[in-house]
Parts: sequence; structure tokens; C-alpha cells
Amino acid sequence: MSGDLVGRAVNAVLVPPQAERFASLTGADPDRLVLNVNGWNKLVLVDSDRVFLFPRSAGGVEWFERELTAYRALAGARLSVVPRLLGRWADPEIYPFPFAAVTRLRGAVPADPEPFIGQLGRAVARWHELEPPPLAGARPPKHHDVPWQNWLRRALDPATCAAAAAEAARLLDRPDRAAAWADLLARAARLTPVLVHGDIHEDQLLADGGELTGILDWETARVDHPFWDFDFGEWGTGLWRRRRRDFGTLWARGWAAYALARGLDPDSGPLETAFRLRHALRLLGDPGDPVVLGTLEEQLADL
Repeated sequence: MSGDLVGRAVNAVLVPPQAERFASLTGADPDRLVLNVNGWNKLVLVDSDRVFLFPRSAGGVEWFERELTAYRALAGARLSVVPRLLGRWADPEIYPFPFAAVTRLRGAVPADPEPFIGQLGRAVARWHELEPPPLAGARPPKHHDVPWQNWLRRALDPATCAAAAAEAARLLDRPDRAAAWADLLARAARLTPVLVHGDIHEDQLLADGGELTGILDWETARVDHPFWDFDFGEWGTGLWRRRRRDFGTLWARGWAAYALARGLDPDSGPLETAFRLRHALRLLGDPGDPVVLGTLEEQLADL
């Protein structure tokens, strides 16, 4: 076996005989593929015009299939920022799990995502207007199963938002804010469930020049509250560290563009209140490093 074959990116996913069969089936050039291993649940081989998705393990197949279901549903919105599904294959002589190809979108991860917040808000509005597809077994990522995220889920539920507001006011020692927070969370809870991406962060965006060109990795798609696509706390530590003290500006800009497109109330107060209280409750349980996580005073200053 030659060193050249072993050194090809494709051979990190497929041994040479598998790679040759894969090339014959898909028409891909194994020598041109580039490997991306950033995903939790999948490996990615990038071609000039296509991206091939491979579940890392049996446990990743569920998330892989959900991503494909999302791409099928999103095709109806004709969104240029969402990859299109090109094909799905199941051939155990190539790979032990099914694999797929989607379109490769132009652009690169932007070094500065802030200018694209408005464009992102308008794109989110497009897929939130779709009829939510059936996504059997869809659920939030495992790292959401923590007390502060569970509080936010109660805060966005009409049946429990008042109790969640009272709980936050009690735990944060702000009894005078209980009524105002209850009103804002009630306004948020009136929004109906939609198809959400569910895990948008800065490394899943592509841009070219001043245009948002891609929103990637839809394996966490589910039917959920619209706010989950505005959780800029999921955007990675780079954006958070740069803009933590004025995140309200980002929320307001993204929500205004989104609300205008959907004909909703443009006031970002309910969204900001929900997320700032969620973060304050996280800090209450674990203050951590204030340089990274901020402080309670920062989160509660404008609430």
C-alpha cells in the first residue's frame, strides 16, 4: 500500500478499497476531498461542489437522519443559505452506516459574525414559516439537560412561565421584578412552536463579502420555541467575550429583522429577559470565571 494512498484525507474515513468503491458510486475524486472532523456526530469530506456526511458511530446515525429530514423540509423554503440534499447511500462495503451528500455553499466562517445578525434573523424567519416536519425522537442536545436550561424551557411554556418568573425573582432576590418578568415571559410563551435549527453558533455560519451565504449542521433540528434559534449564548466564546456586555444590541437587531419578516412584535424585551435570566440562574449556581461568563450584575442590570 503506497504512502500516497494512506496520506489522502479520504482514508481517514474510508480505507483505500472502500474509497475506490465510494468514488465509483458517487463520482467523487478521492484525491480532491478535504477532511473536516469538527462535528460531534459526523465526519465530513469536502469536495469542490459537494459535501459528504458520514455518521461517526451507530449513535450518530439518528442525528444524521434528522439532518437529512431537515434538509428535505427546508427545500420548500428555497433558502440559498441552507445546503440541499443531493443523495443518500447505504452500502456496507463502503461504510457501515448510511452516508449522504449535500451542496457545498460558497463562503467561509466569518471572523466577525456581528454584521450578519440582521441577515440571519431574516433567514430564520423563512424556515420558521414552514410547516414543521415530523421529526421523530427529535430533542435538544444532551448538554441542554442542566438546571438553567430546564428553567428556560419552563419560562417559554404558557403553562409554567408565571411560576418560572416567580422562581427567578425568588432565587435572584429580586421580588420587586417578579410581576414585570412574568409579563415579559408570558409574551414570549405565546409564540407557537416552529422548526428550529437548535444549535446556531458562529462556526456554523458562512459568509462571502457582506453576504450571509450558509447556515450549516442541522442535526439538532427539532420543533421547538422560536427563541432557541436566537440563543446567542450558543454562538461560541469568541462572540460572547467580545460582546457580552452589550448582547442586548445583538438580540434587538436580530429579533427586529426576524419580527418584521414574520409580522411579530419587534420588541426584543421578552427574548432578552428570558436569556438573561437563564444566564443569571446559571451564574447563581456556578459563578465560574467572570472574565468568561460575566457577572450577575451584568445580566440583571437592565432587567
